[in-house]
Amino acid sequence: MGISNHKIENQQRDHKEQSEVKLSLSERVAENYSKYFPDSMIFVLAITIISMILAVVLTDSGPIEVVNYWFDGFPMMFTFAFQLILTYAAALVIVETPWIGKQITNLAKKVKKPTTAYVSTALVSGFSSLLGWYIGPVVAGTFARAIGKTNDKVDYRLLTAITYSSWIVWAGGISATIPLFVATEGSMTDILGGVVPLEATVFSPMNIILMISTVFIITAIFYFIGKNKREIVSYKSLLIEEEKAKEETAVAIEGNFANETFADRINNWRPILWVIGLLGVAYMFYHLAINGLNGLNLNSIAFLIMFMGFMVTRNVNHYAKSFSKHMSASTSIAIQFPLYGGIASILLGTGLAEVFSQAVVNSSTAATFPALTFLMEGFIHLFIPSAGSLFVATGSAFILAAQELGVDIPRTIMAVNYGETWTTLIQPFWALLFMPIMGAGLKLTVKDFLGYCLPILIIIGIYWIIGVTYLPI
Repeated sequence: MGISNHKIENQQRDHKEQSEVKLSLSERVAENYSKYFPDSMIFVLAITIISMILAVVLTDSGPIEVVNYWFDGFPMMFTFAFQLILTYAAALVIVETPWIGKQITNLAKKVKKPTTAYVSTALVSGFSSLLGWYIGPVVAGTFARAIGKTNDKVDYRLLTAITYSSWIVWAGGISATIPLFVATEGSMTDILGGVVPLEATVFSPMNIILMISTVFIITAIFYFIGKNKREIVSYKSLLIEEEKAKEETAVAIEGNFANETFADRINNWRPILWVIGLLGVAYMFYHLAINGLNGLNLNSIAFLIMFMGFMVTRNVNHYAKSFSKHMSASTSIAIQFPLYGGIASILLGTGLAEVFSQAVVNSSTAATFPALTFLMEGFIHLFIPSAGSLFVATGSAFILAAQELGVDIPRTIMAVNYGETWTTLIQPFWALLFMPIMGAGLKLTVKDFLGYCLPILIIIGIYWIIGVTYLPI
């Protein structure tokens, strides 16, 4: 009894000491953000109502017409949502296989200092995201989660914020949606005066300078934030109880081969998985060899990850059960993405997005146009988080205005592109991309880490405005 009371007293003293820790400025900002910023589900419901009201007030559309657009847009994100859910569930199957999990854990254990964890995560997330927006969350999320699991001195909320913030450089990477859109013949080719090649956008001096320097700026900012960290919320402290029990008691389940039926032996027969897995992986190498970077997209990544999982998993039943378990980590994507589809449809169908963009066009000069375009696209992005949809809705207005004002078309395209990505740092839509890996089995919500992204929002916002206005294109 005495030992038990002594243990309780120690726990109470530790809790009191933790609560009396003087928080750093970034921690106070993040704490207040989590207190006042609504859950991501409430956020999407709120901007749904706001977009409906603004559409009725600022456009010629009536209430019934607005609701019709909302209904029509609901399925817009179905395919995208399923692509993401499948990709993340398949990735987590690979991560939890004994051999792969051991290698990732061994790598993570080499990261001893918290500041090293924060810096390495920022660099891994930034440079992997330049290769593809769909690559960053899987690679960096897996790396960061492994560090959190093996290092109790690392604040997991900050680690998640770093993984997410560093991802924004995908806007200037080889998977950048808007530059790829204008580099292909399509509906806006005539307005643009022809296709705009990637050499003029993604591979321009302005973009290369901005994106590479942004990775290092974000890394430096989080180095100082991490160095001044006072309150540590570890991965283990965020574990949901049942998940904690699973991790503590997880052992490989060996089959009782003596009592196996013929059906059991077929179900546990690994060669069929190896053959199909090898066929899928081999085809992806062929596909990429033929198509190059053009063959790299979310569909090909999902295909590759699934068949890699076939090659490393224990048996068919184990893969199916593991996949099913990890599907539940993506419920926020399944629920919220269709709602964002409805919002995008309202802004596109009623012309509300064009009303916003026209406000910039009417008040700009050649000198202020790139900066105002950047800021307005950042605002519209809160309602239309899809880059392609946003550019379809607003691109023509900005392109025509740029031509009238004598502003470079590639510069205008990148101003739209950067602005669309910038407010990702306070828009929970894309944060949901990281939750299936970073938040699986944890008491972690988007608002728990989004507050740590605010310094990046301010500093990178200013930096990108200066860059898109003055750097040579």
